[in-house]
Amino acid sequence: METLEKPVKRRHALAAALGVAAVLAALFPALAPIKPAANFITRFFSRPVKTALGTVFGLLPFSVMELEYIAALVFTVVYAVRTAVLAVRGEKKLRILARRTLLFLVIAAYLFVFFLWCFAIDYRSDSFARRSGMEAPPVEISDLYAVTKLFVRNASVYASDVRRDGGLHWAEDLDEILDKSEYIYENLSFEYPFLPAKSRIPKKMYLTSRLSSWMGFTGVYFPFSGESNINIDAPGPFIPETVCHELAHQKGVYSEQEANFVGIRAAIASGDPVYAYSGLLAGAVHLSNALYAVSPDLWWEIEPLMSEEMRTDWNDNNAYWKQFEGKVEEVSSKVYDGYLKAQGQEMGIRSYGACVDLLVEYYADMARTYAEAEVPPLFVPGAEGSADLDGGEAS
Repeated sequence: METLEKPVKRRHALAAALGVAAVLAALFPALAPIKPAANFITRFFSRPVKTALGTVFGLLPFSVMELEYIAALVFTVVYAVRTAVLAVRGEKKLRILARRTLLFLVIAAYLFVFFLWCFAIDYRSDSFARRSGMEAPPVEISDLYAVTKLFVRNASVYASDVRRDGGLHWAEDLDEILDKSEYIYENLSFEYPFLPAKSRIPKKMYLTSRLSSWMGFTGVYFPFSGESNINIDAPGPFIPETVCHELAHQKGVYSEQEANFVGIRAAIASGDPVYAYSGLLAGAVHLSNALYAVSPDLWWEIEPLMSEEMRTDWNDNNAYWKQFEGKVEEVSSKVYDGYLKAQGQEMGIRSYGACVDLLVEYYADMARTYAEAEVPPLFVPGAEGSADLDGGEAS
């Protein structure tokens, strides 16, 4: 009698566990749209959990995200094979299949619940724009032109401040870039106190960087390990800004358009010439793409302002990503576009380009003021003692 009771109790326990997971999942669409509830859960549960995970797993010399993906794949295959074997060999095939299927569903359900309450909820909390008072209003072409010109001119000047080889190609050391990441937000945190000053991207072995390039990703923030994973195979000049972008996610900036803007701002404001140039270059790419889409003639007026060093980085980046154009990248983009829209980012992947609105809003006045200056300054307004791009004091 005991041998029969134990399987029954296990099934009842699994069914109860699945029921609890269903209730937790059902609560999400009820609570997530309520802004105070989303803010509370994000501040006191979601963000602390991910921070704790990131702190612990950040001590390891390898990407836990990659390990978890491999472990999940291996577990699924082995579990499916073992289930099939037990069902074939066992006398009560349907009961075995039902019990093991139920167990698998329970595991999947709780992973989904974790995703909802430790990541998806973040997209429903207050945005960076709301917390910072920015509005991202519609962009005038004249302002877009002026800010694009500002970025290209500055990037051209600071392109000579980074190490290069004999062919003018990027030659900065990746380990040095990652070592600096811990303090790269210090200046920006003066301007936006809700962004923590310290956090870092640890040096790790990223084995799937090439795969990330095939999928069109330069970095991934993974909530199940709290890690920011950097594609170290991507063109070097853009890696420092990617570090800042992924750190923005760790600091509570969840929208991709806002993380792009914050990443660029943090890199420029850092006072470090390598990070500053990377931020300027990334910003110039976003702005140039937007300007060219509405007025190719205006873009071709700016294009000759590129220095030889900046042009080399620009062409190297285009050549690198050209090799990955194809079905894999197309499918990956469509899947990620659907994911972003499911999280309330209505523009989907195009929301990456919407960071242009924030860049223009922030830099338009400066672009007009220094339109004819030889080297327009870029610094953190109101941050006492913050460094400008030359390493001096902000005026």
